[in-house]
Amino acid sequence: MSNTVKINGSNKEYTLSSNIKIYALIDAGFKKTVNGNYTYEHPLYKDSPYNATAKLKMTINKELNHLTMVVTDINGLTKVNIFKNKQLVSMVELLQFVLKDLEEKEIIVEN
Repeated sequence: MSNTVKINGSNKEYTLSSNIKIYALIDAGFKKTVNGNYTYEHPLYKDSPYNATAKLKMTINKELNHLTMVVTDINGLTKVNIFKNKQLVSMVELLQFVLKDLEEKEIIVEN
C-alpha cells in the first residue's frame, strides 16, 4: 500500500495510483535518477515560468510504492506555503491543474 502525502498548506491528500505505469511517469515528465527513483519538478508561476518563485517537487521510489510531494522555493531548499497568501492564487490554480493532470494519467489519486 502506498503512503499518503499532503502538500504543505493544503487540505488535500494524495496517494500513488494502483494503476501507475513507468511509461506514464516518463510521459508526464518524470526523470529517472541513478538510484532508479523517479523525480518531477514543475515551476509554479504567475506570468512567466522564467520568473517562478516556487516549484512542485515529487519523488516516486523505484518500486512505485512511496511518494513524496512538496512545494519549495525555486532553489528547492525551503518549503513554501502558497495557500496562505491570496496574491498567489494563480500559483495554487496552476498547482491544482498539474495535480489534476497527474491524476488523469493515473499517477496519483486524491483521497
